[in-house]
Amino acid sequence: MKIRYGLSVLLVTLGLPALAEPLSAVDWLSKSLQTPQQVAPEQPLSGVLIEPIEITSLTDVQKDTVGIIPSQISGIPQDFWGNSRIERIAGFIRTAPLGQLPEITSLWRRIILAEIDPPIGAGQENILLLARLDNLLLAGALDPAEALLKAADPNNPQLFRRWFDVSILTQRAGNACARMVKTPNFAPTLQARIFCLARAGDWLAATVTLNTGRALGDFTDDEALLLGRFLDPVAYAQAPDPALPKVLTPLTFVMREALALPRPAQSLPLAFLHMDLQNNAGWKLRLTSAERLVKEAAIPPVALLDLYLEGKASASGGVWARVDAVQKLNTALGAVDDDRLSNALVNAYQALAIVGLQSVLSDWFAPALEGHKLNAQAKSIGFELAVLHADSHDLAISLGTSKQLENFITSILKGQFNAPAKGNLQQAVLNALSGLTTKTVLHQSVDMGRKGEAVLSALTLLHEGAATDVNDIEVALSVLIYSGFHDEAVRIATQLLFAAAP
Repeated sequence: MKIRYGLSVLLVTLGLPALAEPLSAVDWLSKSLQTPQQVAPEQPLSGVLIEPIEITSLTDVQKDTVGIIPSQISGIPQDFWGNSRIERIAGFIRTAPLGQLPEITSLWRRIILAEIDPPIGAGQENILLLARLDNLLLAGALDPAEALLKAADPNNPQLFRRWFDVSILTQRAGNACARMVKTPNFAPTLQARIFCLARAGDWLAATVTLNTGRALGDFTDDEALLLGRFLDPVAYAQAPDPALPKVLTPLTFVMREALALPRPAQSLPLAFLHMDLQNNAGWKLRLTSAERLVKEAAIPPVALLDLYLEGKASASGGVWARVDAVQKLNTALGAVDDDRLSNALVNAYQALAIVGLQSVLSDWFAPALEGHKLNAQAKSIGFELAVLHADSHDLAISLGTSKQLENFITSILKGQFNAPAKGNLQQAVLNALSGLTTKTVLHQSVDMGRKGEAVLSALTLLHEGAATDVNDIEVALSVLIYSGFHDEAVRIATQLLFAAAP
């Protein structure tokens, strides 16, 4: 057997993602935890005290197996991790990049939420569970993170801190605060205890705790000022605004939002954007926040469609151009004028492409295009949307034209591979999907019982999307197929081809 070793393949095989700079742990989460977690693939977590606060029948080892999607539904084999080391798996998950192709993001999410056996070395540290949770938090996927936490039972400080952060950002802090007030040792910080005491209506205890902490020097001046204003805005009405901290934790953000204090100039972490989805936020703010969250599959695409259709665009350009385009397309789908539909489809696609959201049109409208006679430009867009929709491949084949790319993709969908490849990317895709790729060290990892590690390596190789080296694309797609993820490889291949098209 011939083994091909490329630099990127070697990097991911060694557990080192092929990134110029490895992504850190969630900065705001690390700050709220006070003890940042290790993210290097070969280093186990250390320096974290696990306090035996409550006893439960769910063992620590079992916590690493916890998932919210059974293996038979997720399509992730029960023995997916095999004999890989848990630190290596956790390292890949912690450093998984954002902004991936939709199918890559979807596969990552299924792996992270799947209920499967842990890799070797799973123990009391809950390394794999913590890595999976932090991956979700970084992507802003708070609802899945909350479900995973509840399935695991957040009964130790590390898990509870994450549950608390998720709870306050989704404005569902009742249960977390009730447990914290009942069991003070659960409080991740003194500020969190004060927040929950106030939320429970025990303003006296909250004030006493604040004054005691201030006297003992447990707070900076700005922390004490923010807490004081949060407890009694009237008494602090003349006080200056507390300065923005270098790292904005969820709790600090929530309290500042409650007091209508200025936000930082830079973009907020994705997880913080859930606060904007509440009904009391302005429509524009909810729209722009939902757009960012949908790109990371943190919320379902239909949530964004509902927002686009909520009202009448109040201005032109920017997000309002997208609102107007989507509304016109939605209206045109109910009309009998196919020329009007063609123009609306092209305009909506182009408007959403500016922010990288054109693929969501597939979820919303692809099946509804069936039976319409579209003009040439709209037909090509309809072909792409139908290809991206899991249940519309027959429609895609009917919309395909004589264009070389569409012929090539149609042959892939049919599993025939009889259309000649044009260019290096198409040749790489053809080699991988037709089984012509030379085996690499990642294929060997599958043979050695490390299927999950090989799959994560393959996904990591694709972190630059269509800009990925074509040799790495070929290896990654081939490894996915070799690992039993043929349909996923086909969907990733088609998305790469569309993304690379001029």
